[in-house]
Amino acid sequence: MYKPINKLVILVVTSAMVTLLPQVSIAAPKGFQSPSGNIFCELIPGETNSLRCEISSSLKPTPPQPYPGYCPFDWGRGLLLPADARPEILCISDTVADKNKTVLAYGQTWNNGGFKCVSQKTGLTCTNRNGIGFFLSREKWRVFGLSQP
Repeated sequence: MYKPINKLVILVVTSAMVTLLPQVSIAAPKGFQSPSGNIFCELIPGETNSLRCEISSSLKPTPPQPYPGYCPFDWGRGLLLPADARPEILCISDTVADKNKTVLAYGQTWNNGGFKCVSQKTGLTCTNRNGIGFFLSREKWRVFGLSQP
């Protein structure tokens, strides 16, 4: 008599777990990788979202650090784009690189959290709602949309 009750309880718990999983899997991907696997980006949620994009081949040319010893970790491995401000050069000891991230195919656009990224064979262009953004490729990088002083 106890065995059928145990099976019933297990079925109820399993059923509840299955109901939760699809809700997680249908959420928009919060990150992606370039088709070459050289660039990885991830939405960093918070009070104001940020977009973190890392480039395995590093920023070229490598930007100078603000002062000697400023970054004791990996300097110039990508950019952090705040929702409403200029991009910042990354000084990181971790990574968002994950070969299991969705590939953003050439010609495709990713929109999430107020950011837009366009993948092209020439590189990746990402912007925030203010039109401030950056371009990343193996050969070069640049920041744009900033007013000049």
